[in-house]
Amino acid sequence: MAISLFYGSIAVVWIIFLMCALKYPVTLKHILIAIAGMGYSLLYETSLGEYAGLYYYVDKADSLFYIIISAVLLYPVIEVIYTMFLPEKIKPAIIYTVLWTVLLLGYELLSLYTRTIVFTGWQIVPWSIVTYILTFTWINLLFRHLKKKGL
Repeated sequence: MAISLFYGSIAVVWIIFLMCALKYPVTLKHILIAIAGMGYSLLYETSLGEYAGLYYYVDKADSLFYIIISAVLLYPVIEVIYTMFLPEKIKPAIIYTVLWTVLLLGYELLSLYTRTIVFTGWQIVPWSIVTYILTFTWINLLFRHLKKKGL
């Protein structure tokens, strides 16, 4: 079940992305968000999951493989989809971000239930919530900066 959710999530996210990309153009700023998100995810996930040992993906022995796959094929695509619909005004953007945080917390709970992610020291409260807030904040700031630059 863990592997099914892992690869199924990647497939669903990519299908959603491709459907969105048909309606909303992917611009240089989206590509830069994906690249930055990839680097952030690789650093974050390998540091906290692999080296600090706070969690692992699917199987402890192969966790680094799954961390790399998700950091390259899952999280950056989620971040691009997030930015495709990010509202211009701050208040709607905050509400939008809260909804994304709730959605991702739900996905995280499903991942725990299926043992796609296994916590060995990590806790949803407060660490996952803080992580989503920080992640969406830097994505917001970077995206708005890139937009201001005309990218």
